[in-house]
Amino acid sequence: MRAHLPLAAMSGMEDVSDAFQCLICSPDVRTLLIMGPTGTGKSVAARSICGFAPDKEVIEVPQNVTREQLFGSVDIEMTIREGWKVGSESILGRADGNILIADNVNLLPDDILQPLVNAISDGIVRAEVGGISVDSACDSILICTMDPAEGELSGHMMDRFDMCVTLGSTEDETVRKQIIRTNLRYEADPKGVQSEYADREAAVRERIAKARLPDVEVSDGYIDLISKISSEMFVEGHRGDLSVLNVACALSALNGRKHAGVEELKEAVRLCLQHRRRSPPEVPPEPPPQEQEPPPEEDEQDEPDERDRDEDRQDNEQQQPREAPEPEDGDEGDPGEEPGEDKVFAVGEEFDVRDYIPPESRTNRNRKTGKRDLSRSNDSSGRTIGDRIPLGRVSDVALVATLRAAAPYQTVRDHQDLAVAIKKDDLREKVRVRMKGTRLLFVVDGSGSVGAHERMVSVKGSILSMLNDAYRRRDEVGMVVFRNMKAETVLPMTRSVLTAFKKLKELPTGGRTPLLSGLALGYDILRREAEAGYEPVMVVLTDGRGNVGLEGGKPTPEETEKVCGALRESGIRIIVIDTEVGLLRFGRARALSAQLEGEYLLLEDLNAERLTESIRAAMSVFDRGHRRASALDLSSSDTDPASFIRASHSGRLS
Repeated sequence: MRAHLPLAAMSGMEDVSDAFQCLICSPDVRTLLIMGPTGTGKSVAARSICGFAPDKEVIEVPQNVTREQLFGSVDIEMTIREGWKVGSESILGRADGNILIADNVNLLPDDILQPLVNAISDGIVRAEVGGISVDSACDSILICTMDPAEGELSGHMMDRFDMCVTLGSTEDETVRKQIIRTNLRYEADPKGVQSEYADREAAVRERIAKARLPDVEVSDGYIDLISKISSEMFVEGHRGDLSVLNVACALSALNGRKHAGVEELKEAVRLCLQHRRRSPPEVPPEPPPQEQEPPPEEDEQDEPDERDRDEDRQDNEQQQPREAPEPEDGDEGDPGEEPGEDKVFAVGEEFDVRDYIPPESRTNRNRKTGKRDLSRSNDSSGRTIGDRIPLGRVSDVALVATLRAAAPYQTVRDHQDLAVAIKKDDLREKVRVRMKGTRLLFVVDGSGSVGAHERMVSVKGSILSMLNDAYRRRDEVGMVVFRNMKAETVLPMTRSVLTAFKKLKELPTGGRTPLLSGLALGYDILRREAEAGYEPVMVVLTDGRGNVGLEGGKPTPEETEKVCGALRESGIRIIVIDTEVGLLRFGRARALSAQLEGEYLLLEDLNAERLTESIRAAMSVFDRGHRRASALDLSSSDTDPASFIRASHSGRLS
């Protein structure tokens, strides 16, 4: 048996022990994630499973593992020579019938982690080379560990783990002393500690051997209860329901029950649903009832064309923005808001976000994976779009293209017992493309000017909508807020929409506007992300009014040009979203966007549904005017759409 610290010798590992027994007992429970801060014994606990299953080998996944090492490849020479597909050795091949452990799973690339979990869940490993694939069985148990402080997994990947156990550091001085003593004893005499806990491990193995999982019966009411619990915990999808059922049946079998019990269900919910739990959607309060006024009586003598002209005059008046007086220097533009008064606004209504990020101007850059932008891949990841003659050492052979290049010379080459004689000049390599990872940083104006007239409610709703859009595209998001006299990072880069929502909900508003500090901090964050190989995008939500400079005084033109110039030269894509609403606009956000050479959007432009409604409304106005123009028998030049619009604005049709 492999040397290991017995799980019974560790403190606070009761849930881990139950999870291990379910993994060994049930063929329908295959994956376990152990989470916790560094130093809490995650990896040591994972390796201790060999004490519960001494007949299984524990195999570990290296941190820098490649796809070929993990999933294997196709032995082309043997395949051609023997006439059938032959696969090469792989880590998953050795893990068949055994236990696979992957430490720091959150640091594995997505194109490694997702196929790994799929292979364990499906029980099939597929190795592919040049369109030739070899399938092999993989009846294995997967145990992963991660420290959430080093990076989080997406909700989709968390859902792929049947069970999840979270370990925490203890503050109990007695327990901490016991942990130290146990480790010292194990380091001095490993076999002695194993012998001390051998009886407990033997009792667990006997419990697993006596479990009769097929004999456990499940009633319809039990299934109804599982579905109700999942709904109340706002669990998305159905994997959680199935995991709870499988784990509850395994626990019942381990306890010697023939019917799935309620206590086992409670424990299964704790193991299977906590990492799948989502926050409940906020229900906006119902508006107070208003007295309905009777509709105004229509004037029967009013002619139809006169009513149409009145409607057009109202439309034109609504579409013409009023020119607002320029506020004095240092004025927030909202005298009703006290500079030092903080207020926490609710999160506004969520909506479907249109594609607001402009395409990248730089091409053919190797970036880390994501789902938004396309780039050329320099490794074996990504989708194949063709082949080429290699410029150096070949690492990703295009098999079909290589055989096609070598085919005309097979009759004159010395094969030397080879099925196909291939020379160096015949080699071709694949050309792959993949989606680049994008880092979105929201730089949010949290000053009193944005809080005036409840504008922050709409701003928060827009940010939440963009966060959900980023989650669907597998982007990582962060948030910087500038208010009072400084800017601060309220949300480091993460894929957790739940964490971002909590930060957004608690975000206060009030004080002065250090706009340049927010832009400077955003620049520092995204510059590091770009150096790490990601595609940086800065989304600035502001009304463009800044009255605090980098040194604390009023902003100077030199400071403004210094910050904006650095952002222009950095290559960071910038979107400025104007948080001003209504007809009273000062246009400072548009001026800021021009100085940054970024994209300019109004807050309402983000809503795809409203944008569609606006287009339909504009088309309706044009259609109504076009019909009236025909009724008035205007000349052909006046019935032209452009001429009609010019005539409408000049008052010819009024």
